[in-house]
Amino acid sequence: MEQALGLLAYIGLGAVLVIVLLVIMLAWGLTHPPRLSAGVAAARGWWIDPSDADLKYDEWWLERPGGTRLPVWEMENPARPQGPIVFVTHCWGGSRIESLQRAPFLFPFCSRLILWDLRGHGDAGRSISTLGAIEVDDLLDLVDKVCREHSLPVILYGFSMGAGISICAATKDDRVVGVVADGPYRWTAEPVRSVLEYNAIPHWPALPLVQRIMCLILPGLRGADRAKYAAQLQCPLLVLHGTEDPFCSINSAMEIAEAAPEADFVVMPHAAHLDLHVTSPDRYQSTIQGFMRKCTNRVLRPSDRQARASGKTAPESDGGQTQPSM
Repeated sequence: MEQALGLLAYIGLGAVLVIVLLVIMLAWGLTHPPRLSAGVAAARGWWIDPSDADLKYDEWWLERPGGTRLPVWEMENPARPQGPIVFVTHCWGGSRIESLQRAPFLFPFCSRLILWDLRGHGDAGRSISTLGAIEVDDLLDLVDKVCREHSLPVILYGFSMGAGISICAATKDDRVVGVVADGPYRWTAEPVRSVLEYNAIPHWPALPLVQRIMCLILPGLRGADRAKYAAQLQCPLLVLHGTEDPFCSINSAMEIAEAAPEADFVVMPHAAHLDLHVTSPDRYQSTIQGFMRKCTNRVLRPSDRQARASGKTAPESDGGQTQPSM
């Protein structure tokens, strides 16, 4: 009997150690994403800097508290001097290099295109990712710095994690006249759980424990519901999503769009996570172009914002496609 109890104790201790190890590995992996470097981009056949796309640019650093330095590419479009300033925020594990691949869809319609690396990503200085908890303030600081010299309408464009950061930031800056969210998710744990399941890695109990720990360390993650932030928007929101996205559910994206006072929800068939611009480039560009024109062509007086906050546009679906039920 004593031997059996001793064996059970060892098994229990081993299980606890395994869980602790999984928690540490998951927390470390989330806050230390793989850096998308120029070498990786070159291997994929991507543009490495704006000059590869025949775009002139300035490179500078956004200095943040604590010594964190975030690299920025700023591109001016002389053909559209009165166009909006577009800030592109990339996904978890991405970088401004990945954002650069989307430049052809954005640059022709803006006066300035701003690409930057999130903390813990790309060429950013020594830092860790906080999954959006601090990155929202980074984006707001970036917008403020650029707009001190250029007083033009601002559009925030983000994909995946960058979409959530953009939505949240837009609720805190009246200069933002529109938000484009490509492949957003409602809750931070959603894509993490999906990626673990995709790779046949159990997410319980490590993921719930990591969530609790990170919310204690980073209060900004507590209650980070993108639909809640979307409901606070005072500007139009465009949500883009692919029908074959294995990581972020289409229902999650729809909930974000439905929560916003004014939103267009565009579903693109046969597109997976973050490849909408590849699978349907013409429709992707025309959708974004139309949205940017809508946002910048109207004067947004405070009374207009208050009136619009009480209503919302109907979600847009792909021709003939039935929207999934909630």
